Amino acid sequence: QDSDAPAVATLALAHPPPAHGSLDRGGAAAAEGHWMCTCSHDEEWPEDTWNLYQHIERVEGLNVVGEGDAAMGIFKPHGRRLDALPCVLSDTDEELILKIWFAAPVNIRRIIVASVGSDAEAGADSHPSSVRCFTGPAAEGLGFDSMADSQPAQVIELAVNPEATAFSQCTPRPFTQVCFVLLHFPGNHGAVERTRVSYIGLQGEHSHTKRQAVDCKFELIPNAEDSAEAAKLLGLNNVGAMERMS
Repeated sequence: QDSDAPAVATLALAHPPPAHGSLDRGGAAAAEGHWMCTCSHDEEWPEDTWNLYQHIERVEGLNVVGEGDAAMGIFKPHGRRLDALPCVLSDTDEELILKIWFAAPVNIRRIIVASVGSDAEAGADSHPSSVRCFTGPAAEGLGFDSMADSQPAQVIELAVNPEATAFSQCTPRPFTQVCFVLLHFPGNHGAVERTRVSYIGLQGEHSHTKRQAVDCKFELIPNAEDSAEAAKLLGLNNVGAMERMS
């Protein structure tokens, strides 16, 4: 297989979620020198291993109906995966994009995509048929027009998943130590105008290192005292004396 080609996976069917603490090496894992954790920080859902929703900083939806809160809301506890709402619907056509920023680096190992609800609101036709995944800072500026020239990290073919039980493994390398993921849903199973998603579950490890701005101050014009001290340290204060001796 071409190493530059995106990995393609088919969503596994009817696999139960792994037991709490069973992902990789239990409750914690070392990844690229960083200690990563799989434990839940949600007191209401302490056993939830599909818990990376807790570490999402913000979500932006492109070509979606409604406000941004709905897009953020579909990343919810695994115990609420059968809640029909909130959900996102594509707007002008069947395509939609979700951009996800994390507060700290995460390793995404598995993903669930589902549209659950009654037949009237969540029919099989509107369920997404695939998702193209882009990761890393370079993907943050991507949109519908610019994705054609970009290679996805992974393409996942999605089965209709009304019970939110089917999940897919993520390719490890591009989903390790990421702070940003873009999910592009290019179409649905029925080729209908609107694509619907009510739950996205992300399982993996998270770190406790928060991203934050660094406040740095640079002195463009040093004061006289600092200049004299720097010259002394560099031995430049003796240049004049040496020139007179020569």
